Amino acid sequence: MEGGGGEEVTIEELASNLTTYRDQLHQVDPANVRPIQEGAVNALAEAERVAEATKQAVKRKIALAASMDFQSRSLPAKLRIEPDDLEDVLAIIFALVFLVKLQKRKKIHAFKSKMRFEQLEVSQNKRQNAWQQFQSTKGKAKKIGFLSGRKRESIFKSPEDPSGKVGATGSGKGLTEFQKREKHLHLKGATVEADD
Repeated sequence: MEGGGGEEVTIEELASNLTTYRDQLHQVDPANVRPIQEGAVNALAEAERVAEATKQAVKRKIALAASMDFQSRSLPAKLRIEPDDLEDVLAIIFALVFLVKLQKRKKIHAFKSKMRFEQLEVSQNKRQNAWQQFQSTKGKAKKIGFLSGRKRESIFKSPEDPSGKVGATGSGKGLTEFQKREKHLHLKGATVEADD
């Protein structure tokens, strides 16, 4: 018998799909076991014979092609373009129109792309200039005090008033003095003479 690997094996007994092969017990599916064919063909020798026949056929074709001289053939009549062939002329015209349109589309695409890049460059330059202007003016303007134009004074400076305290901002100045409110007389159309 011949196994799945193409090897000859001997089946000594059938006992629930067990087979002895080279002094080892193997389990084999009976569907995978086939008897040895009489006059079996050697596959390797057959493949070598087919390859040699193919090689000889290729050599014969090459030798036949080398022995023949090249014969130039004229263009078939159906492939010749005659001046009165309207279909061929129209096909050529349509092809040229298509090529012109294709070239125009490419130029339009290139123009739009160029315009888009120029617009992007202008917007980038604007942002860059704004940022540079911000950076250059940021260090120049020094703010003095909090929302005031007065020069900032140290809180540890001695106050001008001897009764003021060091560290207390605005100490020793006193309260804000206002003008004394006086009574105003408003008389329409009448003149008031003040007593001297």
